[in-house]
Amino acid sequence: MMQSKQRGTAERNFRRCGATLGMLSSLLITASATAQTTPSTLPLLPLPAKITRTADSITIANGAGVAVPNGDAEAEAAARLLIAQVATTRGLALHTASDGAAIRFVRDPAIVGAEAYRLTADASGIRIAASARGGFVYGAMTLAQLLSPDQAFGKPVTVPGVDISDAPRFAWRGVMVDVARHFQPLPSLYQIVDQMTAVKLNVLHLHLTDDQGWRFEVKRYPKLTEIGAFRAPPSTGGPAPTTRVGGFYTQAELRDLVRYAAERGITIVPEIDLPGHAQALVAAYPEIGVFGDRPVVSHDWGVNPYLLNPGPKGVAFVENVLDELMAVFPGSFIHLGGDEAVKDQWERSPEVQAQMAKLGLKTENALQSWLIDEFGRYLASKGRRLIGWDEILEGGLPPSASVMSWRGEKGAVDAANAGHDVVLTPAPTLYVDSLQSDQRDEPPGRLSIQTLADVYAYDPLPKGIDATARSMCSARR
Repeated sequence: MMQSKQRGTAERNFRRCGATLGMLSSLLITASATAQTTPSTLPLLPLPAKITRTADSITIANGAGVAVPNGDAEAEAAARLLIAQVATTRGLALHTASDGAAIRFVRDPAIVGAEAYRLTADASGIRIAASARGGFVYGAMTLAQLLSPDQAFGKPVTVPGVDISDAPRFAWRGVMVDVARHFQPLPSLYQIVDQMTAVKLNVLHLHLTDDQGWRFEVKRYPKLTEIGAFRAPPSTGGPAPTTRVGGFYTQAELRDLVRYAAERGITIVPEIDLPGHAQALVAAYPEIGVFGDRPVVSHDWGVNPYLLNPGPKGVAFVENVLDELMAVFPGSFIHLGGDEAVKDQWERSPEVQAQMAKLGLKTENALQSWLIDEFGRYLASKGRRLIGWDEILEGGLPPSASVMSWRGEKGAVDAANAGHDVVLTPAPTLYVDSLQSDQRDEPPGRLSIQTLADVYAYDPLPKGIDATARSMCSARR
């Protein structure tokens, strides 16, 4: 357990970074004012930008009312979230009311920022003011934490007098969930969305494809999920396994998840990993690979050799997939991976080498850069933005691309100073699949120990980023 001084430092840095509660987090850095947090013992995570304590207090008990402006759908939605959250975390049954409500949502155009809010509590009541949906949601989540300061489930709670002004320092505060290596059932994704909302995270990055599975239904290419979504479990010796494991999400299921997340201020960013990590794709459609052979969907961990064919048929295939992906995910960013693409197959393919010669490209890394740029242009023509792992810096960074830096911070520094948006996801600190301690009851994980304090203490503004550079920050699981 952290000592009190360590805990206070960790909580302050948690607010600064937007790190995720028990999930891998990467942080989108954007230009913003430095938060000014008054020292406080309030049970809030992350800590708001500014807290002023007053001498007043108010007690909220079972049956307290929550009022919203007439006809304000965004405030009404936030009030429903507050009522549900407080029922879960404190066991109090709040209800909507028009008169005499102890809790009031108020629309205030003077509050600047889509996720900004002001929360005041005194003897006369609690007021949450915002000018947009995000501010109402985050004000509601702050109040839910104030109403759950201890383990007295179902008991009235006294909220101290307080004046909170808050807005996030970082525009992208995210979590990546790898559903490709190990399929996660939909209820677990809804639970993650709820957990993200409670601590004001706003981007859920879904790693939907990899060597071990393809999880997104593509109606034009049904074999991607008929074949690519399932694999044999790893063998531990003895007879080879005869069952298959895996699964996929239908487009309808994902649309529902997108709507659910959007109501809570969360954007879902889908990832289709290419040109590497493509073994599940090639298993389903070997003609979209380099040599036409059909591997099995991988059941092993590591970096596999199968690559996307970078020629016209491979490009057209991906563009068709992207059309269906964009129809499900309305957010600005589409993640196209780009990591760990070992170029052996491209090096050995006469067809790929002829393509490189025709394009005037001297290296396979330059071919990947060209390919990423092609997809970036296509996404831009549809009003979207491409983002990829920091390997897309190799061979030259396409001007259309944003970078998610996972191999340390150097990629983030280089890309940000070149004018690109970057999301910081450095391993191992923000990879929360590591062991948290050397205790006997520690759940399995990567052997390098990364404590909760390590994650909280991470500073997402690495040295070397120009003060005027724009950048971002997210999370991996």
